[in-house]
Amino acid sequence: MFVSPTVVGEAVIIGSCSGSLYSLDRTTGEPIWLYDTAGDGPRAQFHGEPLLLGDRMVVPTDSNPTGHVYAFDIASGKLLWKVPFNYGVGTTPLLIGDRIVVVSVEGDIAAMESKSGKIAWRVTPIGTLKPGLAIPSPAHAANRILAVDNTNQIVALDAANGTTVWRKTLSGRPNTSLLVTGNEVVVGTADGYLHSISVQSGDVTKRTKLDGIPYGSLIGLDERLLILVSSRTSKLLALDAASHVVRWQQETPKEWTTYRPLVTGSTVIVGSEEKNLCAFDRATGERRWCRPVGQVPRGLGISSDGTLYVGSLSGVVQAFRGETR
Repeated sequence: MFVSPTVVGEAVIIGSCSGSLYSLDRTTGEPIWLYDTAGDGPRAQFHGEPLLLGDRMVVPTDSNPTGHVYAFDIASGKLLWKVPFNYGVGTTPLLIGDRIVVVSVEGDIAAMESKSGKIAWRVTPIGTLKPGLAIPSPAHAANRILAVDNTNQIVALDAANGTTVWRKTLSGRPNTSLLVTGNEVVVGTADGYLHSISVQSGDVTKRTKLDGIPYGSLIGLDERLLILVSSRTSKLLALDAASHVVRWQQETPKEWTTYRPLVTGSTVIVGSEEKNLCAFDRATGERRWCRPVGQVPRGLGISSDGTLYVGSLSGVVQAFRGETR
């Protein structure tokens, strides 16, 4: 499992690498419903996070030769619509107004009507990409969609019609999700840099060399930025969003394996390849606790009562109480 458990009411929803989407009772772990993507072709994988739309959810999948973007009724698991893409969609969808925007493995960017899945527009602004390296998840600001490819390009599109507004070449391959902070979009690249880019013009306003390769999802935290960096060790960094100065950092010997750290209250929680979960104070980085969980954590989710749900690399889902303090 690569995605985060999503808590909706009394259910925990999570997709597996074996091709099934599960809705589990969040108290007992018993299945409520499941959807097997094998009915639509080769079993797909779930790499993008689901998008919640009231009583519905939109879930992307990727597979060879075809993956789908699905919409389900959350309570029953009823399939409402599905839209195929060559090799599918491995990124998290965006909701812009009443449209859902996705970026496919091949580099197609499409806007779909949220109720029907009907495609309003579809473009390939950088050209068809060869499947292989993952494409980081996009972002949006005002009327612009910001997306990257798996080489070194970033583009801004008009959200209304998909027209390219600007296109820039970065110093390396984008290796993190995109994050909008104020009038800028931030992305980390595989050559070890963090870039701040003007949403309006595409000009790079700040470029900072990191001590390693940034990866995973960037998270905005007050006036700070959480970022994972891989070098001889793996680091969780809290940077000043404006200056990129490191305010605190925590390291693990191998890798922080939850590519999207969970921020809950005053705590940041991450999992490691050593099969540990660790919690740090979001302001100071001080360690609050670390505990073994017997699995390599991949995705983290939390319910309103503070129950922590952990999806693992081996496919096991665990629930822990009292772990978020």
